[in-house]
Amino acid sequence: MDGTGLSDDRLLSRAELAELAGVMRPAVTNWQRRYEDYPEPIRTGEAELFSLRAVLGWLDSRQIPSRARASDEPPGFTYADRMRRNLVASDDACRRTAALRGEAGGSGPLSDEEQRSRQLAQLLGPMADAVRGGGSMTDYLALLLSLVFLRVSGSPRSASLPRTVRARSRADTVALLQEIGDAADEALRLRGVPPGMRSAIVKLEPRDYGDVVEVIRLTDGLGIDEFRQLVDQFGSRAGLPSGEFFTPRAVVRLMRDAAIGDEDSAQRVYDPYVRAGEMLDAAAERLSGVAPLTLRGESPQRGTLRLAGMNLALHGVPVELEAGTAAPWNERIWPKSHQADLILTNPPFNARGAVPKPREGIDWPYGPPPPGSPAFAWLQHVLVSLKDEGRAVVVMPVSAGASADVREREIRGGLVEDGAVECIVTLPPQLFSGAQVSVCLWFLRRSAAVCEEILFVDARDLGDKAARGPRVLSDEHVRAVTRTVQAWRRGSGFRLGRQSAGHLAVAAPLEAVRVAGYSLSPADYVDRWMSTASPTDAATEAAATKRALDAARRRTDAVDSAVDALSYGPLPSTVALSYDGLPRDWRRVPLGDLVDIMAGPSYSRLPAEVRSAAGDLPVVMPKHLREGRIDDRDMERVSVDVARALTRFRLSPGDILCVRSGAQMPPALVERAQDGWLFSTNLLRLRALESGGEPLVLPGYLLAYLSLPETVHWLKEYARGTAVPSLSAATLALLPVPLPPLAHQRRVSAALDAVDVQITVHRELIQAATHHRSTLAAHLLTGVLVPE
Repeated sequence: MDGTGLSDDRLLSRAELAELAGVMRPAVTNWQRRYEDYPEPIRTGEAELFSLRAVLGWLDSRQIPSRARASDEPPGFTYADRMRRNLVASDDACRRTAALRGEAGGSGPLSDEEQRSRQLAQLLGPMADAVRGGGSMTDYLALLLSLVFLRVSGSPRSASLPRTVRARSRADTVALLQEIGDAADEALRLRGVPPGMRSAIVKLEPRDYGDVVEVIRLTDGLGIDEFRQLVDQFGSRAGLPSGEFFTPRAVVRLMRDAAIGDEDSAQRVYDPYVRAGEMLDAAAERLSGVAPLTLRGESPQRGTLRLAGMNLALHGVPVELEAGTAAPWNERIWPKSHQADLILTNPPFNARGAVPKPREGIDWPYGPPPPGSPAFAWLQHVLVSLKDEGRAVVVMPVSAGASADVREREIRGGLVEDGAVECIVTLPPQLFSGAQVSVCLWFLRRSAAVCEEILFVDARDLGDKAARGPRVLSDEHVRAVTRTVQAWRRGSGFRLGRQSAGHLAVAAPLEAVRVAGYSLSPADYVDRWMSTASPTDAATEAAATKRALDAARRRTDAVDSAVDALSYGPLPSTVALSYDGLPRDWRRVPLGDLVDIMAGPSYSRLPAEVRSAAGDLPVVMPKHLREGRIDDRDMERVSVDVARALTRFRLSPGDILCVRSGAQMPPALVERAQDGWLFSTNLLRLRALESGGEPLVLPGYLLAYLSLPETVHWLKEYARGTAVPSLSAATLALLPVPLPPLAHQRRVSAALDAVDVQITVHRELIQAATHHRSTLAAHLLTGVLVPE
């Protein structure tokens, strides 16, 4: 550990490891995929992190191939050697950055959030290996969850646990683990939750007593947020079956926020299949303090019910947890004694023992579900558990919305005609780590008033797919779908069709749902009901897109005329050629004699943690080099303080950026709008040298040459490496460039610029035509507009 507070025990992402090792991110993924002994990832929330110490140990035996070594890396140099060298530079940079912030020597105090994050990283990294021994990671997580639970819930036994080492015998170590497990089980019993944490904790085999004491010390100060992250870790590590796996928090937030309006204040929240308590946890986070709140949950899974009990006890809200059954509707009476204002639940679709049975003396409110179809039994159980004017959101399989089974169609029909279905949201696939089945969210209500339409939202294209693991809904995607549902429910601000985040929304009248055989699949409505505009509005919209198309055509015609006016002719035969075929007044010059080439800052100077979407100064990365220009979409930024330490890496108009490591692609020209931006580690910056106040090469001319397919092929050949393509500044400097006089460079640049403009306006024409066509299709195919 140094003055920055960093150590080799830190946890890093694949991208961070790739930066330190000087390879592209896919190389790290390939190491993990191809080699069974590659260190296992540690999952925190929805991200996978790796122990730096473990990765360094693994890379110690892997030498860098000769073609991938830098000029200052001798034969036998390993990727671990490179990482350690970069780490030294990284830590130095962290100290300098801390000094700029007024933290002398880089040793200033951490914020509470940073400190907790560091403690959690230690617990999930090196301490996990030290403590679990022959036990499983889930046993170790049970220890962490118990310790955080005891401390946050104010258990007096938490304060009595040792924070300093007083013994080192094996018997003392076992006794300490038993003491923690007993304390957790006692706290669970007092809250009416079946105990069982001790049986998991005593399976651990710590190296010594001091390691357990260190874990106790590191859990001090952790709170609800860290407890949630540990619960997520448990869910991803345990390999839970469909009846137990946890609901992704992004899905839970969407369910909660779309169900609860700004002025709603549910007082009794119920989850009939509570899993780890994530639904009730989210409800408590939103509603606690708004009104007197009671949470109730049931589950037949005793193991996860314990997690739910600990999770919910941390809110200080009354919680009623009960070890229920896999088929609560098989009880003799419906659970009307605890009807709820709000129900959020993710019941199991195919759990054994959940098959509906005939009711004795009490009919199903919407008809008996068919055998083997517990989804429709759960729907009815939820509805009868709601108070009048109560709302529910239920995770359902996509197949339930359009199944051909007669009974299921009759149940759907009854729900629709009774006004029990408000909204259906189709989610992206692969959101759940425990199941690959596609799911929908069914928004239900119990009300005497029947709404004359149902909202259908198709959000299947949202979410970000990680290299491994489940798909993830971003916060922006959650907010976008929530805004759509809330706007429709309020009756103001709702917009039909494609929404800002890319999802589709349509409010289908009940008559349309009847015609569709009571299908509740959004796919049956988002196309059919895309246009509900009046004929006048549709004509106005189509005319506007036609005007935009006409304007684009006029710009295209003007540019085409300018390009047509250009003329080219063969080199006169009287002009002498040099030995290599160039005109005599041309030269073939190494690129390094024409431009200053600078590599981007090392990862240690520009790590991922200092970049965010909310920073001040944009950072250009390889993905932003597109068609010779810098695409400013999806850019990360850094603060002014960080940028101040990276002044050497600021861009100027006329600079050219090339890919340094990774897949080679044509370079890009820095324009006036990007003046002062930073460029990232995996890029090389080219800046024209001057002589007598004139540049040796014009940026436009050089960009055109570097973009030639032959030049790009040269770059790819010289960037070839075993692990990942990498092009050094020294190698790029050797590229031979055919160089005419400046006046000739200007003529060449002007001609190529004109053609570039032509390409741009033709693309704009295509976009305008495509938009016009989609507008016409939406109205012509629904009969709002008719061809004349």
